[in-house]
Amino acid sequence: MDEKKIAILIDGDNISQKYATLIKEEADKYGDITLFKLYGSISSPTVKQWMAIMPKYGISPALQLSYANNKSIADQALTIDAMDILYRNIVDIFFLVTSDSDFTKLVYRLKESGKIIIGMGESKTPEALAQACNEFKVLDVLFKAGAAKTKVPEIPTPVVDDAVTPIPVEDKIIEIPTEAAIVEKIASVLEDDWENLANVGDVIRKSVPGFDVRNYKYVSFSAFVKAHKDVFDVDEKLGPDNIHKVVNIRNRQDKKKNVKNLQLPVEQSKSETSSKKQSEQSGKQSGKGNKSRSKQGQKSKNKQGHKKQA
Repeated sequence: MDEKKIAILIDGDNISQKYATLIKEEADKYGDITLFKLYGSISSPTVKQWMAIMPKYGISPALQLSYANNKSIADQALTIDAMDILYRNIVDIFFLVTSDSDFTKLVYRLKESGKIIIGMGESKTPEALAQACNEFKVLDVLFKAGAAKTKVPEIPTPVVDDAVTPIPVEDKIIEIPTEAAIVEKIASVLEDDWENLANVGDVIRKSVPGFDVRNYKYVSFSAFVKAHKDVFDVDEKLGPDNIHKVVNIRNRQDKKKNVKNLQLPVEQSKSETSSKKQSEQSGKQSGKGNKSRSKQGQKSKNKQGHKKQA
């Protein structure tokens, strides 16, 4: 099977150089890095931080001059190159490294042509961009989880003064889902039948922007699922090659039984309480009847005594 060809396009004005190792390591998992380029303004403080490490990672600079004060054309250069790469059909997967939602339309266009888009950006990334990608990885969360060994001070993103008043739109920032929310999402994907763990993982990664098990301190999706055996049944065995393991999961089947078993004593106690009440009511009625008969007998004796005296 041919290895997938990858193009990594970094928005250098928007992304810190401290993520360089993390970006490369993540891309290596998907295939062979054919293009590794960084775009940005030559005068940008953030880009200047990248210059010292670009040779180390084999990053090709695509730096731009600013034709007007505070106006960067790096975004346009990245978009033009992405379309050129698309038409040349030399890669299978685009890694778009940015937190800028302006690239959302570019992502849709690349996907329309059958390309896979892996987005990478910080947690400030608008949800619109993250949702547009096939997968989205949150750099700062992974970095804090230990994906990188060294840290450097973050450089604030340059503020661009736009003279045109934009139309107000909802610019919702991507949110990292809680572990409980991910467990609930997996349970909703599964049915009663066994499902392959790898297939379930693909569904979760594509449907939940920013999902990564390392966000929750797990080393793999398998470890994540096994940590929640109170919710899932896990079946692990050797595959047909007797080398690799095949893991299947499903929602736990004994949940309903457990619920029924928990309800049974309650029903029994209700029945016992009902029987006790009936017995008490019957006893009360019997007691009333005995008292009534006793009173009638006493009255009869008194009448007979009066007659004898007369």
